[in-house]
Amino acid sequence: MSRSAPPTAPRPLADIVLSSDVGGLAAHAGRLAELGARLDRVLPSALGAQVRFINLRDRKLVFLATSPAWATRLRYLQGLVLEAARQLGVDAEVVVVKVGALPAPEPAPEPAAPPSESAARHLALAARILGRSGP
Repeated sequence: MSRSAPPTAPRPLADIVLSSDVGGLAAHAGRLAELGARLDRVLPSALGAQVRFINLRDRKLVFLATSPAWATRLRYLQGLVLEAARQLGVDAEVVVVKVGALPAPEPAPEPAAPPSESAARHLALAARILGRSGP
């Protein structure tokens, strides 16, 4: 019979986030997004709309395609993609293409509501005061 570890007290979320490498993970995600945007520029627009760069692992550029046909088209352009990656300083040897649904695009942010009449008066007053007390 196995014994489970005694329950531990809940930890605050801030402690969990700060103790992990969230900053490093966010930076890595940003680098992958930038690389994906740059690689997308070398693809024909019709192909670029159907495939998405998703990862770089073990010298493999990993893409996601919406269908096997689009995956095949990307594989035909593997040399072009690898050359573009090399010019960007990425040491990649092969293109891997997986087939699946592309992630939904992020919704556009809703436009900000205009400030209330009272808030607008306060902002205008603050702008006038700051304008007079400038350097």
